[in-house]
Parts: sequence; C-alpha cells; structure tokens
Amino acid sequence: MVLNRKCLNRKCLFLGKTIGREISGFKNLHHGYSDEKHILLFCQSKTMEEHLLNFMEQIEDDSRYRMYLYFGQSFININNTLFRNKNVIVIEKEWKLYFMRWDLIVCPDMDYPFWIKKGTIPVLYIGHGSGGISYDGGEHSYDYSDASLDSQGHPLFNIMLEPNKETAAKMKQDPVYGRIIRSAGYRFSARIKEASLKKSDYRVQLGIPQDKKVVSIWGSWNKDSLFHTLGMELFDVCKSLKEKGYIFILSIHPKEYEQYDENIKPLGSIVEQQRENGFIVRSPGDDWLPYMMASDIILVDYSAMLSLAILSGKKIILSNFSDERVWKKSMYYEVKHTFPVINNACELEEMLKKIEGDTSYNEKMQRFQDQLYVTREEYKKFIQNVVIELTENKQ
Repeated sequence: MVLNRKCLNRKCLFLGKTIGREISGFKNLHHGYSDEKHILLFCQSKTMEEHLLNFMEQIEDDSRYRMYLYFGQSFININNTLFRNKNVIVIEKEWKLYFMRWDLIVCPDMDYPFWIKKGTIPVLYIGHGSGGISYDGGEHSYDYSDASLDSQGHPLFNIMLEPNKETAAKMKQDPVYGRIIRSAGYRFSARIKEASLKKSDYRVQLGIPQDKKVVSIWGSWNKDSLFHTLGMELFDVCKSLKEKGYIFILSIHPKEYEQYDENIKPLGSIVEQQRENGFIVRSPGDDWLPYMMASDIILVDYSAMLSLAILSGKKIILSNFSDERVWKKSMYYEVKHTFPVINNACELEEMLKKIEGDTSYNEKMQRFQDQLYVTREEYKKFIQNVVIELTENKQ
C-alpha cells in the first residue's frame, strides 16, 4: 500500500511537471516586445550564490532588467543570503516559475531548469569555476560533455561563458559548441588582483602575524581530492611544521560536510576539528578571499580554487591527483605539469623549503594569469552585451 502510494505520488509529480512545462512553453513562446526584461537567477545550491551575484552586479543598474531569484528545492530566506541587500524578487514556490514570462534564465551549474520547453526561453550558462574537471578520463571537460547536451546532442544553453580565453579560442572551432561560446576572462580576476596587494591588511583581519609563513590548503571533494589522498597524515605533518613557525589555513569543499557517497566518508567535520590543533579553518560560509590573500603558499588540487590561486600570484603546490581527473586540453592539466606536485604529506616540508627560494614562479604564473584576467570595466561591458544579445533577439 505504501509502495503504491509512493508510485502514485511520483506519477502525479511527473504529470504536474509535464503540464507545467507546457504552460511555460505557451506563456513564453509568443509575447510582444517589452522594454522591461524579466531575468531569473537559477540557484540550485548555496555555493552558486556568489557567481550569480557577480552576474547581477554587472547589469543591476540598468532599469530595463527586473531580477528574480530561485533557490531550487530548499528555499533559503533572503536575509541569510548574499542577495539580502539586493533589489531581487525571490520566488519561493517552484510552480510559480511555470506561469512567469521570462526573457532570460541564468545558470551557474548544469542544473538546467527542467520546466523549460526548449526554444522558448534563452538560457545562459555562466559556470562556477574556470573549467577543467573531467568525468571521462580527461577526454572532455564537465562543461563540454553530455552534461551540457540534450538527448539529440545539441547544447542545452543558448550561450556558454568560458572564463579561460585560450580554452574559448579552442572551443570556438568546435562544431557543436563553437557558435555559443563567449569569453572575456574570469569574473573574479580583477577583484583578486586588487586584493593581492593587501596581504598585510588581510592578515590583520584574520589575526595572523606579518612575519609568519602562511600556507593555505584548499581541497575539493571526492576520493581523488586533496584531503582524501593525503589523508590524516597531512594534519600530523602540519602540526609538526606549525612548531617550526608555519601557520596553516585549511578549507574543504562544502560537499564534504554531507554524505554524498555511501562508500566515501566526508571530511568536513574532521577539517573543522583542526581548530583544536591551532589551525585556522575557513568554513564554507566564510569569504575565501581574506584567507587566500593572507597566504604565502597555496596547496591545492583540481578544485575551482586552483584558478583563484593562480590569479592571486601565490606560489602553488599541487596534490598528485590523477591526470584523468582533468581535461587534457585544460589549463588545469598544464598547471599540474608546470608547478610542484607532492605525492604524500611527508613531502610537504621539503617542497615548502624548495619553492620559497624559487624565483621562476612569476614568469610561469604570468602566462596562466593572462588566460584568465579581465578588468572590471571590460567584464561589465561583456556581460551587458551578452544579456542584450540574448534578450533583444528573443522572438
């Protein structure tokens, strides 16, 4: 009886969503031109907020645009989000999305809005990193894989923003993605460059002495990520190095604070416990910028933090993640084969000493920074032009 009820509920839910898609399609297929544009920021998880906020800030001064925000399955009160002081309308109920006329939907991840009838509403993919993660042994990036294609092999999105200018040049030659790729650089690059000049200020903010060597450690999630591959030994090594004058900042991906795989123990709580050992821990809700900018050296894996570390100009050490974890054509792959890599935690001390005296870092780093950097003014104009392209061409 319980199984039958669950089955019936699933069928009703499916039917409701199917009807909703048709309603949305009818609502958005034919409507007259209007100066006011309704733009939906489709935020499926809290980690995507800062990327959507950055997008909104590029166009919020234009009175033509009316901004809406949807938080997916779990509504987050607007007072607890990065948007709390923004002129944005929060949509709390999913069904309301079906009955709205939308001029543009903005997605920072591959959570394509299921209720859209394709071809009726322009959808912009802005991404939430610099690209490079691969789930097929390095043959394709996550962005340019089946995840971004429909069942006929056509792109789900009308335009995809590529933050790496070299990657964009390659993808513009691709027969599938070429026509929808747009690029100006990485959205946070100007902010990071400006912040990189204020290391001492951030140390004061975090209570870190100016004369200390600071190493920040940034781990992604899954079994190939830094904290998993280096293991508990990493904390012991850092504890020993702390006694020699180093200060350590630890940060792990938000997914590691929940059970995402029955065979993998998440390490978020273990990283948090390291405060007891005198380490500084950056929790997921904290702004990453002060912690990274207060550092001298960054130990990182294949997470989006790698791009931020490059833009920060800090010296970088990488964990020895598998080459198959990143796209062979990506900057991440080249970075891993350019900068120092450690295979286990015991190698950390020797590597720290080695790179402190390495004067070749700046030259190596500049090439990667050039692939990502864009000024605030250039990026703002770029986003404004993309929005005009999508909203003005809608039939």
